[in-house]
Amino acid sequence: MKSGKILKVVGLITIVLLLMSFTACQKKEAAAEPEKAPEKEWVMAMVTNQSGLGDQAFNDATWAGFELAEKELGITKKVLESREQAQYVPNLSALADQKVDLVVGVGFMIKDAVNEVAELYPDVNFGLVDGTVDAPNVASLLFKENQGAFLMGAIAAKMSKTGIVGFVGGMSTPITNKFEAGYRAGVMTTDPKARVLVSYAGTFADPAKGEEMAIPQYDQGADVIFQVAGGTGIGVINAAKKKNKYVIGVDKDQNYLAPDHVISSMIKRLDIAVFEAIKMVKSGNFKGGQYRYGIAEGGIDIAPTTNKNVPQDIIDFVNKLKGMIKDGKINPPETLEELKSFTPPEI
Repeated sequence: MKSGKILKVVGLITIVLLLMSFTACQKKEAAAEPEKAPEKEWVMAMVTNQSGLGDQAFNDATWAGFELAEKELGITKKVLESREQAQYVPNLSALADQKVDLVVGVGFMIKDAVNEVAELYPDVNFGLVDGTVDAPNVASLLFKENQGAFLMGAIAAKMSKTGIVGFVGGMSTPITNKFEAGYRAGVMTTDPKARVLVSYAGTFADPAKGEEMAIPQYDQGADVIFQVAGGTGIGVINAAKKKNKYVIGVDKDQNYLAPDHVISSMIKRLDIAVFEAIKMVKSGNFKGGQYRYGIAEGGIDIAPTTNKNVPQDIIDFVNKLKGMIKDGKINPPETLEELKSFTPPEI
């Protein structure tokens, strides 16, 4: 009996020792496995111009690029809204201090602020929409607005019954002047006898001012107005509804704002340009410099809802012009100075 008990005790001790050895081995193997580092959170941010989000145009179209990147690339998006120019530098600096992966400033008016802050934060990536900063950490996202505006001028001239069309800009800047030059050249090419009325509101963020600029143009006989005015442009659209006239939108398809009055919109693919900049950062291939988007690059286009209010023969004519621009047969003027020497091409 005693020898049997001894054998049982020895057996139990052996089992315990084996279990201890197995547990130790498991711990050793677990310790040997390297811990996975947490995935990096990619944070991309935007600083708006004075119109802010909800302008139904420029800022919203840019923000759509961040929303697309959130969906497709899994980034975290941030936005700081600027209600006055004095907020540009503090907003850009605040995001740079947070070491976000990309800070995008929206609009020509923020150019100087981006230039200043990018120099102070050389290790932060910046994007600038509609302006150029010559710095290795700034991607300048530029558009050939004159090309799209030329097509809008052709639509306006073809749709006008009075031979008078209008243009309402926000502030008179090189970018809005580029729109105006292209638009007037498109009108001139389509109907050399047509008159173009031009007004600038002095702001991109005042719908009431946009309406105030548009109504006199309609009263003077304009039956189509191209608005390039950000949030101010909403007032131009309101004026078109009140006067039962036509208006052309900008930056994104604005037909939904007044389906019977917004006959077309010049699409400016701000979303795609910003998405491409975000993708560059996330892939580790960010590079400063100028990135230009026109008709050939898919950055400028005509709103798909144009066919709701514009006859097919006019759409066909405008698509012919679009093809000629793409092929380099038409070069719409970029400045008002170039407009003076512009000669309409034979169509």
